[in-house]
Amino acid sequence: MVNQKTVARRERRIAARKEQILDAAAQVFAEKGFHRATTKEIAAVADVSEGTIYNYFGSKNDLLIGMMTRVGDSQVPPEIFEQEGLDDAREFYTTLIQRRHTFVRQNKSILQAVLSEILTNQEMRERYNEQIVEPFLSMFEQYLSVQVEQGRIRQVDAELTTRYLFALNLGLLGMLILGDPLLQSKWESDELTESLTEFVFDGLGTRETGE
Repeated sequence: MVNQKTVARRERRIAARKEQILDAAAQVFAEKGFHRATTKEIAAVADVSEGTIYNYFGSKNDLLIGMMTRVGDSQVPPEIFEQEGLDDAREFYTTLIQRRHTFVRQNKSILQAVLSEILTNQEMRERYNEQIVEPFLSMFEQYLSVQVEQGRIRQVDAELTTRYLFALNLGLLGMLILGDPLLQSKWESDELTESLTEFVFDGLGTRETGE
């Protein structure tokens, strides 16, 4: 009879070792680039033997796919679209941005490695779209459509608006990775979150002033 506790411990050890290797790979990929990085260097950062890496990942491509899967699984949990209080679109967007910025800070090196490779690797680009972009777009489009139908926000094209918002945050991430000092200093601040929310919901129109 299989001991379930033993199996569970083994699965936790495997998961922890995979995370350890993926963290090391992300660091090396971010520093040297995907193609210049070697599994020997990754093993040194992870403090494991090079052979240990191949026990869990068949190739450098598998490491990158593992990182991409981790990004997709934890980037924006679907549960956030099912919580109470979603009737306030402004508050919901603020919460979404706060979660997104925290996620980026915790996974910056992984995102840097993934984003740099998808620019030149078609297979990785397709996986990124399938695992990360398309699920988010689908969930947010549905959310916006409901908000429009119930009159909580003005009439907008949900598909296009979702892409505008996704592109806005992707652009901010790109500037952060490039080392923009202002974004680095304010990335998780209330000031940046509030400013971004205000920009999205109020735009750049002039304020009305009383006479």
